[in-house]
Amino acid sequence: MHYAHSDPFLRPSVSGVLPGRDIGAVLTLGPLVTVVDHTTLSIRSAARRLLDVRLALIVDRAVEQTIHDEPTYSGGPVSRDDLSYHMDRTMRLALTRLVGDDIPDTLRSAALEVGRIRAHQNVPLSSVLHAFRIDLKTLWEALIAEGHDLNAGTRADFLERSSLMVWEAVEANTEEVVAGYQVARGNREEMRSAAFDQLLLDGDHQQSTVENAARMLGLPTTGHYVCLVGRFPIPRPELVTECAERLNASGRVSYFNWFAKELRGIVQIAGGRADVAADLAPLAEHVCAVIDADGLADVPKAIRLARMTVHGRTNPGVARARDNWLHAVTAANDELSNALHEAVFQPLSNLTEHERNGILETVGDLVTHGGTTADIAARTYRHRNTVRKRLHDFTALTGFDLSNTTDLATTAIAFTVEIARSSDAPSRY
Repeated sequence: MHYAHSDPFLRPSVSGVLPGRDIGAVLTLGPLVTVVDHTTLSIRSAARRLLDVRLALIVDRAVEQTIHDEPTYSGGPVSRDDLSYHMDRTMRLALTRLVGDDIPDTLRSAALEVGRIRAHQNVPLSSVLHAFRIDLKTLWEALIAEGHDLNAGTRADFLERSSLMVWEAVEANTEEVVAGYQVARGNREEMRSAAFDQLLLDGDHQQSTVENAARMLGLPTTGHYVCLVGRFPIPRPELVTECAERLNASGRVSYFNWFAKELRGIVQIAGGRADVAADLAPLAEHVCAVIDADGLADVPKAIRLARMTVHGRTNPGVARARDNWLHAVTAANDELSNALHEAVFQPLSNLTEHERNGILETVGDLVTHGGTTADIAARTYRHRNTVRKRLHDFTALTGFDLSNTTDLATTAIAFTVEIARSSDAPSRY
């Protein structure tokens, strides 16, 4: 190109190429003359030979290296034949990009399809990307070796340009793989969510719904489960992720699902019943309830009971529903709960605040802790006569005799409703 030195207006200059692309592939000689430089031609020639002659060898080498370096591909859901077939297609796609040919329709979506398939196989995206980094290394090494045969592989320009062009070809594949993976994961999560929602709707009387949920969630239809419901005014997915990681580390399979401001979840417990409180500790600042279920068909009922418990509580923490049945009862029927509350608390409304608080202190202690007059007096630091008078006044005003089991239960429900209505109510009794 001696003319470039004789005439500054004909000196080769890079043009029309975006930063980060193959800046040496296209050179402009003045306003009209465009040629492909020799280095790029050599790289494309080497790539053409790899595509036409050596592809099977490159794929075999990449498959071996992937199985050796990436554990997910050595014993997971991806068979050797599966890996080899799709690696052949994505290598063809990358080499076609390198050669500069038009991509045939049969290969156009090869990388996108791999992303979708690996997502459905539950292969971690990090493992998929690792496999493509192995593709990059294997392909570049093969291209350099082929360049040696063409007496170009040791030239600095060939080495530099080929590394860039191979990277761009594989990176284009990688972007499509990630896109396919993310779309498939999104679709798969939507399907899993829909299956779980349907399980909660009619799983307790539709066996086909139970079987579909089991298939989509990867859980057995039988066995022991712990079900969770939590109240989250602001969804906190990072807390759920932490719980899932803890459960996974404990060898427990779980599934969590958001519905509006409610978190629902199930945890499979292998080998009988077990306490998962430690694994659910990240949720402790929210009102959550857990309850046992025997098999997936029992999950809808368990979730409903846990939900009632949560709706009847105000104090945060992950609590067992069986320790909070009164809260479930009060939340089950608002009209009935309000009627019970009114029957107990309305007669006290005409008292002075001091008198009302005194009676509520004594009755609230009895409802919460039980015991004798002496026990209540000791816990509330009141004289026994004061306790007796307050209990007598409560009975006289409301008609509920707290020595009667039925009246005591009614009063306990009314106090539970009162606590649920006011977050600061527990400190008053």
